[in-house]
Amino acid sequence: MVQTRSSGGRQAMPNGKAHTGGAQAPKSHTSNDTSAKSSQTTRNADRSCWRLLDESGRLTWHYLEDDKAAKEWPQSTADKWYLGLDTEQPDLPKPRNPLDAVSNGLTFFEKLQLPSGEWGCEYGGPMFLLPGVVITWYVTKTPIPWYVATEIKNYLFARAHPEDGGWGLHIEGESTVFGTAMNYTVLRLVGVDPQDPAMIKARKTLHKLGGATHAPHWAKFWLSILGVCKWEIVNPVPPEIWLLPDWVPFAPWRWWIHIRQVFLPMGYIFDKKWTCEETDIIHGLRAELFRENWDTINWAGNRNTICPIDNYSPKSWALNMVNWGLVNIWTWIRPNFLKTRANEWVSTLIDMEDANTDYADLAPVNAALNTVACYIRDGPGAYTVKRHIERLEDAMWVNAEGMFCNGTNGVQCWDTSFLIQAVVDAELEQESRWRPMLNRALTFLDEQQIRENCKDQATCYRQQRKGAWAFSNKDQGYAVCDCVSEALKSVILLQKTPGYPQLLDDERIFDAVDTILTYQNKSGACSSYEPTRGSKKLELLNAAEVFGNIMVEYDYVECTTAVVTALSLFKKHWPDHRSAEIDAFVKRSVAWIKTAQQPDGAWYGNWAICFTYATMFALESLKSIGEQYNNSYYSKGGCDFLISRQRADGGWSESYRSCENMVYTEHASGSQVVMTAWALIGLMHAEYPDIMPIKRGIKLIMERQQPNGEWKQEAIEGVFNKSCMISYPNYKFTFTMKALGMFATKYPNETPVIMSSANALADAGVAAIAAGKYAEGIDKLSNALKQRAAPLWFLERSKAYLRTNEFDRALDDAEAALRIAYDRANRQHMMDAQLRRSITLFRMGRYADADVCAFWAIRLADGAKANEDDKQQHKVDGSGDYVVRAKEVQDEAKPRSDEGLNTVLQSAGTRTREGTLRNQALSWRIQALTHLEKLPAGHDGRSPHRALAKYPEAPAPIAGDEKSKATSSRGDWEKLWEQYHAMYTKHKIRCSFYQTETGLTVDVFLKNLLKDQVTIDSRSNTIRISPVQGASLGGFAGSIVLLLSGEIKPEATKYNVKSMKVEIILQKQRAGKWPTLRRPNAEIVDNLTMNPNQGPKDGTGADGSAEKIIPTSAPAYPTSSKKGAKNWDNIDDGDDEEASKEGDVNNFFQQIYKDSDEDTKRAMMKSFIESNGTALSTSWNDAKSKTYQTSPPDGVEAKKWG
Repeated sequence: MVQTRSSGGRQAMPNGKAHTGGAQAPKSHTSNDTSAKSSQTTRNADRSCWRLLDESGRLTWHYLEDDKAAKEWPQSTADKWYLGLDTEQPDLPKPRNPLDAVSNGLTFFEKLQLPSGEWGCEYGGPMFLLPGVVITWYVTKTPIPWYVATEIKNYLFARAHPEDGGWGLHIEGESTVFGTAMNYTVLRLVGVDPQDPAMIKARKTLHKLGGATHAPHWAKFWLSILGVCKWEIVNPVPPEIWLLPDWVPFAPWRWWIHIRQVFLPMGYIFDKKWTCEETDIIHGLRAELFRENWDTINWAGNRNTICPIDNYSPKSWALNMVNWGLVNIWTWIRPNFLKTRANEWVSTLIDMEDANTDYADLAPVNAALNTVACYIRDGPGAYTVKRHIERLEDAMWVNAEGMFCNGTNGVQCWDTSFLIQAVVDAELEQESRWRPMLNRALTFLDEQQIRENCKDQATCYRQQRKGAWAFSNKDQGYAVCDCVSEALKSVILLQKTPGYPQLLDDERIFDAVDTILTYQNKSGACSSYEPTRGSKKLELLNAAEVFGNIMVEYDYVECTTAVVTALSLFKKHWPDHRSAEIDAFVKRSVAWIKTAQQPDGAWYGNWAICFTYATMFALESLKSIGEQYNNSYYSKGGCDFLISRQRADGGWSESYRSCENMVYTEHASGSQVVMTAWALIGLMHAEYPDIMPIKRGIKLIMERQQPNGEWKQEAIEGVFNKSCMISYPNYKFTFTMKALGMFATKYPNETPVIMSSANALADAGVAAIAAGKYAEGIDKLSNALKQRAAPLWFLERSKAYLRTNEFDRALDDAEAALRIAYDRANRQHMMDAQLRRSITLFRMGRYADADVCAFWAIRLADGAKANEDDKQQHKVDGSGDYVVRAKEVQDEAKPRSDEGLNTVLQSAGTRTREGTLRNQALSWRIQALTHLEKLPAGHDGRSPHRALAKYPEAPAPIAGDEKSKATSSRGDWEKLWEQYHAMYTKHKIRCSFYQTETGLTVDVFLKNLLKDQVTIDSRSNTIRISPVQGASLGGFAGSIVLLLSGEIKPEATKYNVKSMKVEIILQKQRAGKWPTLRRPNAEIVDNLTMNPNQGPKDGTGADGSAEKIIPTSAPAYPTSSKKGAKNWDNIDDGDDEEASKEGDVNNFFQQIYKDSDEDTKRAMMKSFIESNGTALSTSWNDAKSKTYQTSPPDGVEAKKWG
């Protein structure tokens, strides 16, 4: 690619051999020739000239300028697909079921299999990789062909931020100094004119962010090599640290492999303070990258200057202290012999890294730095430099946008392993149609197994690797525990299938297992490249600033799961090899996975986005030891989390913001096939009992599949170090086909095309509205709403009515959505509905009301209580005119003067859906108030209407194409709503519970009961409370059905009927805490409350009365309240107020406590704490000398702690 090969004009052929014919590239120019560079980027590269060469798993791109050479080496389907060209693949028969969809996917994906048997793809996303390579080419005077320069320019222009023209840390991130300064530099080095409009725009953004003096450490380091910065701006990287004894807690061998291999050559280069020769481009960059005059910059004074948006992991006090000491003390006292010895040892370690990877190195960051170090040490003509330059090509990739740098030299072993597993999960591995493809894949894994440990393994601090697989290929040579495990599983699955060759004998399989067994940490978990060697406190020395969790290896759910499942599969076929060690390993690993579960049931993902990904793996781990939804608290929690995040269209959607902020965040673009597949795989591993959510997800994946069998690229999938995203384009094939295949084999007689008529109508209605077909959309949504009142459907129809200027109907629908969302405690839908009301009222000219509703939306977005009395409507003057003004709102929205740029940039980096909606509502407030101020005093639009309720009492009409029909429908709906309130809201029956490891006590609050009026029917996971003939339960004539989240012992059930409640004492079938009392799929329907498992379909029981399901666990939504999520279903309980106080221990305790004297409070605290909440005394005379014992209710055991 770049012109460095000794045979200059050779053209690579698809078989890996060289062709001596064909034209050579145009005469190359030195990288210091500005005019030549400018001419290079004026030509357009022809994508049809690019070819990907596969040399036993080494992938490099080549540009064929000669027609004859191009004819002899035609583009493959894979080449075309990578480059975004037409693959000319025919449409396939429309799949009738998920297995057909898998076959179609394989038909397309098979065409992308490379000659060596693997699948390759881009592994881009980070925007800091390419600059290191291009700067290395430039400083080593490596000629850059015109087509390479052109494609780099194309890519960076395509990836510039659409609004400000800058570049971020990764392709989906906001502009940063790191990304903008480095990629602007690249464009200048490949010949782009600084007066190009795109460059002017990028420069403006860079200066707005502070200029290159505000860049993080790595950027300052590269710019100093280039001579654009002076070395005084770089915080020290002393090579002497590599001389520290191994026992030192912060010795470099304890660091994470990537950080230590980057800082290794950095130390050598920093000590030399080497800078390339000055050129016109470098002089130009000195003038362009900084806001200040270059000659007046205080370089040393800006060592720690960094733009807030880049400063993801600020330097610690400890690092700042160390840096100060190194600069101000160590520089002046270190002896020359120590400096020489340190540089010699660092140089030796660099050589070991190069030798163990054939100069491919761990990744392109340290590969580029090693190249510069060898150039400084060995000179431009040295073999070490030439071979490094050749190997840098391994990380370069070309796609439809241009040329960029991958995160490693590929993903070959990783993606190939997942493809094999997807086929096996679909039970297609024995079909003759797919055997050739799978045989080639198995052969590739056979050839890529690493057969020996590193040379000088202990000396260069490398992990055992014999029998392992790398992420990419064996040349790179770094074993990763999950890569070893996934490849091993794939090999075993195929070699244990009749008819496949036995390429890896038992000894080679044992080698892989033996290496896997070296990866476990003391915690029981596994890391990535090697077990954790250092303390997390080493993060105090994190100098990278833009990454988190970078200094040491950490425990990873994904890696741990891969190892657990590989060892479990291995033991199934080789039960005698290190059996006891494997059992202990698996037991410790799964125990750790349980401890890593978060309170909401999810697991945090470190290598892909994010909670969805890790939860899939964790559920697979639990399955491997027999724990699934029906028998595991942890598996059930994971499933409940996934189900809670399913979107209305059946899919899942997670943004990279989840990784950064460690809070689940949906992607703005909607459902993603990859995240959907991950969620479905997890649910199916866990044997989630309700097939409907799974069917809906499968349907979405099938609908997204293209006629030729492929899936289109959606949002980015991967992540590393919490803050940097990276692409895994093959995931949209491997994981989607895995999910489809698992469904097909698990539910062979099921079809995913099972959406209810209401869902199908609503989907069609939404699509019609999106296409501008408002009448059609309204009609379809109206028919859907006749079957089910869904807030989102009301909001969509409201939008359509607004666009057809039917404002009254639009407002009715927005208010219907709001009322239902409020009753369901759905904060997000409440925000959406209030905003929709605001927009509609604005269009109606009711500007005061529009502002009030937008204000309510903002309060919800800020986490305020849903029913707070904000008195916003009362802000009127004596004439009733609204007194709030636009300037007042604008001033409140501005950051305080002491917040400045820091606050603005940090808030920009943490946008959430709530934040986006808040900004929209703020915009509507300002618009509404601006229009209001133009109206004359006393105008109707200036006054808040008294009829505007924060939460309307009843929803608006469901259907209504004509006025008379609307009136009729409103009447029908109001009757239905009244019936709903009569059957549910007014007579809502409260329930509370507490539990031990072995039992539960459930209180159901019903007034004025007599013992002989109630019967209890107890089943394994259901409790039914029924009145005797002629009696009622709190004014409700039906039965109460409680669907339990776990299993109980029915024969051990006891109950007591009191005047205000029924107390039910239950024993659990299996010991362990339940996350909730009520099972999550016991849904409360929208209008009439009914028991879906009992009685006729009309929702009545055998006696004709409606049955009631107790709403014991309402949905929880994000809130800033210290008390946690609020259950809005319990707001204004009315008749249940006294029962509520009786059932809530905290309320009871607090009511007495707050009115008591000090002695009474002391007695209450002592008795309550000592008895573990089972006794309460108000007499200090009795309590002060007494020791209270735990005395639980009958049927409940006391748990001994400690």
